Amino acid sequence: MSFNDVAISVQGIHKRYEIYANPRDRLKQFLLPRLQRSAGRMPQQYFREFWAVKDVSFQIKKGETVGIIGRNGSGKSTLLQMICGTLTPTSGTVETRGRIAALLELGSGFNPEFSGRENVYLNAAVLGLSKQDIDKRFDAIAAFADIGPFIDQPVKAYSSGMLARLAFAVAVEVDPDVLVIDEALSVGDMAFQEKSFTRMKRIRDAGTSILFVSHSPSAVRNFCDRAIWLDKGHMRAIGERLSVCDQYQHAMEDCIRQESRSQVGVPANALTVRDISVDADPTIRVVAIRSDKKVYQMGEDIKIEVGLQFKELPLAYGVGMIFYDLKGNIVTILNTLRDDIYLTAQNETLTLLIRDNHFAPGEYDITLSVSDEHAMFSYDKRESCLRFHVEMERSSRGLARVEGLLRCEHEWI
Repeated sequence: MSFNDVAISVQGIHKRYEIYANPRDRLKQFLLPRLQRSAGRMPQQYFREFWAVKDVSFQIKKGETVGIIGRNGSGKSTLLQMICGTLTPTSGTVETRGRIAALLELGSGFNPEFSGRENVYLNAAVLGLSKQDIDKRFDAIAAFADIGPFIDQPVKAYSSGMLARLAFAVAVEVDPDVLVIDEALSVGDMAFQEKSFTRMKRIRDAGTSILFVSHSPSAVRNFCDRAIWLDKGHMRAIGERLSVCDQYQHAMEDCIRQESRSQVGVPANALTVRDISVDADPTIRVVAIRSDKKVYQMGEDIKIEVGLQFKELPLAYGVGMIFYDLKGNIVTILNTLRDDIYLTAQNETLTLLIRDNHFAPGEYDITLSVSDEHAMFSYDKRESCLRFHVEMERSSRGLARVEGLLRCEHEWI
């Protein structure tokens, strides 16, 4: 890859923070090591080191879209800030080519006392546009943000969703060479997120490089060319998006199942209602899941009923289940979208019927999710929410009829 083809180059980048137990230690660190060195003594360190990012290297080509995934605290936002120049690396180098537009922390770059209109002009000017250029683009920015008369109100009165709308509208309308987006879009409603991804696809197809953080592996799978997985400041994986997302998702599901097993579970075939008082207010919420039995025989039909609650009815959505054995292996994935079934009605109850089940004997856990029609966003997701057992059958001499992962119909000829 020639240098002219590279939009972002990150080489051996580290970011260290100094964590002080109390304010006096900061003063000690400023004064005492100098005095200790002057006295010929080994200087003492009065802080604890924390490495937010450690030895990360990669390159992003012009026109390439790369997603960064990882748990909270893995260094994703710190990395983006160093790429955008709002943080200085402790060591390593970052090189970028062209105009960079960024959505980092919500409201960053906005003056809270200025109106939305004034902030549009301020932000676009920082990105290198003249007043004449901004005048030409202002109507398009205001139309995309769609915040109505609030455009002339101080942004300190804006909701988080309105801030995200305005910031994103500015970023995509200034024709950036590189667009960097933190998780800021997650505060918007589903309609705005879909509208934003549609615009991002358009500017990506026009040649803009896009680097964005997402907690949704589905969004990275559907939108990106490559993915980067950060874990505790280290780069665990980089490469083809499907492979990296699968590695990340399996690791996270293992963690979640381990945490779930350490807690007291509910009966496998009981109606399991979520405590809605502690959750956000999603478009579609999973309120129940139950099976018709707790124990099934091999070859018996399995019936699983899902209860849904709707705040709004999207144009289309999908429901899926991932079946795991107790070792954490994925046994099968069943999803309406994979079967080309796009749900459009307000189905408060949905039933999955598995005829003549081919599960081998053993225990199985189910993870349930409800997503948009492209499987990019989860409206709601329930990890390890249902467990059932498939009972062993034995021959007349007591031998197990099935061993291993699969039960298959067969005959000896």
